[in-house]
Amino acid sequence: MRKAKIARNQRRLKELGLALPVPQVNTPNPPRSTNNKRNSQQRKVYTGPVRRSGRLSSQTKPDYKDVMLLNEKQISGRKRSHDDAAYLDTDDTKTDVSAIAKPKRVPTYTKSKPGVPSPNSVRSINLDVNKLVLGTTGLLGKMVEYTGKEYVINQCFSLSATAYDQERLINTKLSFNKYCGVQEWSNCVFLWVNLATSDSPNDFLLDGRQITWFGGSRMHDESPVIHKLIQYGKDAMIKKDDSKIILWCRRYQTENKKFTPYVCLGRLGYESHIPGSSPLSFVWNLLDYDGLKHNDDSAVRERFNLFSK
Repeated sequence: MRKAKIARNQRRLKELGLALPVPQVNTPNPPRSTNNKRNSQQRKVYTGPVRRSGRLSSQTKPDYKDVMLLNEKQISGRKRSHDDAAYLDTDDTKTDVSAIAKPKRVPTYTKSKPGVPSPNSVRSINLDVNKLVLGTTGLLGKMVEYTGKEYVINQCFSLSATAYDQERLINTKLSFNKYCGVQEWSNCVFLWVNLATSDSPNDFLLDGRQITWFGGSRMHDESPVIHKLIQYGKDAMIKKDDSKIILWCRRYQTENKKFTPYVCLGRLGYESHIPGSSPLSFVWNLLDYDGLKHNDDSAVRERFNLFSK
């Protein structure tokens, strides 16, 4: 019908002297095959030169089939990585790749270095530990006046910081991490411990001579503060008058649902820990146990008995 209409129109145009060339009727293209194999077979293979560089044109084309890669089962479902280099062998007559088992990946931790503390950070401040705990104004067995870590930090700074640090930080607010269970100073470490709470695993052992302590969720064997604690603790067991770890405890009061202010329970020495545990589990020795248990102040003795029971 289309051809008949074209012929009729051409005759009419010819009568009017307006004849045009007859358009070519294109036949529709055959449907495209969905067979990938057939399409791939119909593709032309490029047979031109493979080395266009003048420097390489005289060299033989490398045969990449000589390099044996992982078989399809081993590389399916995952991305190639640098670990695959362990499975490559240029001599396929000597190596059966399918028989090679991928080594088990063991998680490792990178030993990081702590950053440089800011001038007002407590990590840049030195304390006289023996003066703080045992001096005439020492805090052994005493409860600070107000709750919270900030009051403890400021009181310890005013009682035992060096004259140099007190002078350079006069009227300056000290910076510290109030959410961490460990507080580093320049030459010592505070351990913060909660007692008598439903989620607190810390406990006293051997009638209060020892205490358990668990590191934070982000602490591991290679954490710098863990290395420092272990070193300080072991040194303290050798020279007990030179411990650099101080224990601060507060107890949860069910009657008013509040914590007591912190109490200084003296210096600690290393007893043991479980490497690789999560969280890291420690047992510490209370080096000032006798000073707490048999203190001349009855309030100190009663407080220690309450906290350590």
